[in-house]
Amino acid sequence: MNEISAEIGLEFEYDTCVEAIDLNLVEIFMAQQNRLKRIVGGLGLNTADSEDVLQNVSIKAMQNTAKFETKQDGVKWLVKVTVNECMAEHRRRKSFRKNANEILERKSQIQTSSSDKSVIAAEELEIVRQSLKKLDEDLLGPIVLRYFCDMNSNEISEVLEQNPSTIRGRLRDARMILAKTLLERGIEP
Repeated sequence: MNEISAEIGLEFEYDTCVEAIDLNLVEIFMAQQNRLKRIVGGLGLNTADSEDVLQNVSIKAMQNTAKFETKQDGVKWLVKVTVNECMAEHRRRKSFRKNANEILERKSQIQTSSSDKSVIAAEELEIVRQSLKKLDEDLLGPIVLRYFCDMNSNEISEVLEQNPSTIRGRLRDARMILAKTLLERGIEP
């Protein structure tokens, strides 16, 4: 009888321990949800797709039994899973460029309609949007994460699983291409 109680007690302790770990990751997910939404939006997914991605991330957070030493490790894991889910969604739909352009277009419409910007500013924004459209995916991903999601090169390198110096080089290359394109069109970056 004591052996059965001991086994039940061990199972209970194990279940409680797993739930505590899952609960902590779920709590981190809830606390970081706005950041994850910005990442999903910055990577070009519409509202319905972003909800699907975040739901998949939350499910993975609940299923994850890995132990994280710090809260930051949990946040890094969530960001990485979110980016991976977004990229998988883009691969499934093969519409990364289309969605990224729609985001930039919506952003330009919101900015121009919410304030009395001049026609020149709207034209400049359209030129920037068109210039971003021409970037390779290798350059577009880091630029979106850097300037739309406010991530630094170290965070981007962790998310994209690339060397930080590679990310910095791609950011530099993308900025140079954008600057050249803008100068050719008569806009000073």
